[in-house]
Amino acid sequence: MGKKEHKRHFWRQRFRVTIQEESTFHERRAYLLSGRRIASIVSGAVFAVVIITYSIVAYTPLTELLIPGYVAEKFREDVSFTRQQTDSALAALAVHEKYLSNIKSILRGEIPLENVQEEDSLQSVETVIIPDAGEEDLAFRNRIEEGDRFKLRRGPAEINGLIGFEFQPIKGAITSGFDLSNGHLGVDIESEEGMLVHSVDDGTVLMSDFTVEHGYVLVIQHKNDRLSIYKHNSSLLKEVGDLVRMGDVVAAVGNSGTQTSGSHLHFEWWVDGQPIDPVPWLSGVTP
Repeated sequence: MGKKEHKRHFWRQRFRVTIQEESTFHERRAYLLSGRRIASIVSGAVFAVVIITYSIVAYTPLTELLIPGYVAEKFREDVSFTRQQTDSALAALAVHEKYLSNIKSILRGEIPLENVQEEDSLQSVETVIIPDAGEEDLAFRNRIEEGDRFKLRRGPAEINGLIGFEFQPIKGAITSGFDLSNGHLGVDIESEEGMLVHSVDDGTVLMSDFTVEHGYVLVIQHKNDRLSIYKHNSSLLKEVGDLVRMGDVVAAVGNSGTQTSGSHLHFEWWVDGQPIDPVPWLSGVTP
């Protein structure tokens, strides 16, 4: 009998599978199976094992242990979220850098070419438009100037907290006042070199650097879109990003930079991207 004939005989032949008790050989159950049925049962069992194994591997934590290099879905979501947060942080950093660049441009007497827009306290600094003072504003300034001008610090009731400041940067005489027409966006306060300069309010240092024209310059960002600028210092005691409190020593008076003719502090006060005459809030200086 050839091999082919033997195989065909196997598939047609019927087999008897008997289950007996071991001690008495009593037949408990018998099954009649053909070669085809045996193959079907074995194939079904193998298929069931494959399905069960796949389900265990695919839908249980065993996937991470059994499959090398497998990345869990939660990890992928975390990576995606981290990437989004990183992109947002980079975008915010770019806006802050652009804002600082505009501030430096203003300090150099240049006009920023790009507009900076943010939803928080960093506002646009594209062009400087100074509105004329109204009657109420003039009356308010006169009332302050005629008040207690020689106190180092004013009480909260006398200061518009949204515009002005309470602490005085230094004591001294004003040698050059605020004059927008000549590009003098602040006041020059005469003082001896080395005298300590104080922050006029709580804030964060935005710029602490040296410029050719204005020497050592310090810029502090305060709440409500206010900036205080201190120029021509002999040294700077704070760095970018430092948090300062009202009255903290931030610099020392000097004569640095090319646009200076003696030891003094050039002080500027900006609100909403516009320079404002700080004299109404300077109580420790004499005009």
